[in-house]
Amino acid sequence: MMTDVLPGFDALTDSYNRRIDYLRISITDRCNLKCIYCMPEKGLKHFAQAEILTSDEIITIVRIACKYGVRKVRLTGGEPLLREDIIPLIEGIKRAGVQDLSITTNAQRLAGKASALKRAGLDRVNISLDTLQKERYKDITRGGELHRVWEAIMESERVGLSPVKINMVPVRGVNDDEILVFAALTLKKDVHVRFIEFMPIGNRETWRPDAYLGRDEIMARVALAGKLIRLPFKGGGPSRNYRIEGAPGMIGFISAISDCFCSSCNRLRLTAIGKLRPCLFSEATVDMKTPLRNGASDEELETLYRSAVLAKPAGHTLRDGSSDHPSLSPMSQIGG
Repeated sequence: MMTDVLPGFDALTDSYNRRIDYLRISITDRCNLKCIYCMPEKGLKHFAQAEILTSDEIITIVRIACKYGVRKVRLTGGEPLLREDIIPLIEGIKRAGVQDLSITTNAQRLAGKASALKRAGLDRVNISLDTLQKERYKDITRGGELHRVWEAIMESERVGLSPVKINMVPVRGVNDDEILVFAALTLKKDVHVRFIEFMPIGNRETWRPDAYLGRDEIMARVALAGKLIRLPFKGGGPSRNYRIEGAPGMIGFISAISDCFCSSCNRLRLTAIGKLRPCLFSEATVDMKTPLRNGASDEELETLYRSAVLAKPAGHTLRDGSSDHPSLSPMSQIGG
């Protein structure tokens, strides 16, 4: 029996003895940007609004998950700050028992909202940022404004949504010449820069194996900024963390292909239309929305939740950047 779960409930482990304490929730499939590696230029067909989970439905599922050991929740999208009910949603999720609540955002709408989000119960922000060049940012995002991201970073730090984590996806021939520049941000301030491998998921028009950079190549470029000090691995997260000697900030490497972290994966994903997804790289899901809307009891929902945990596979099937997984849904629909 774990000591940090509600009385009478065990923290769930899956069939491979991984403790599942983290839930990522896509709260919308809509986005105000069309990043080149995420969406085709013509955009995607969105779910009807009636298909999207309501705040109350999300909070109910979080409450069930918290009974079984979930203590960390990240809100994703699409762009989660497009939800008009984001403040009461965050308040409700916090009340459900979540200890660590964060959000992944492109930050186009974060400046001006950071303080209210913090008061509602948000602990941290992850900001997707793939270039520090104004015009390149506009090109990669197909219309985004870089100055809004910097305003959001400064405001987030000011109100205590820290440490701010910056997610950068290096793509060869697109932005890989900025890897060292991003690493150097950690020399100046306490930000966490995470380099995420370009994966064969999302916009198939952009993915090609020769655009992929593996962990070793990325690390070699980062090491030009200074000696890398390995930090202790904590929890079951995917990031392997380092610090440049003497730097206040941190550097993380999330390498789903070249350094598979499946053996320590601690998460489930809840899609915007209410399906629990045991693995990002599998289409296997457990429908929570239909039973919920049909009046399922807590006991019935708990059974479904437990079945999703037990359905978690040993690992994904991506290999050296060459798989193309044609059946996988776009990232904006599954809340990667």
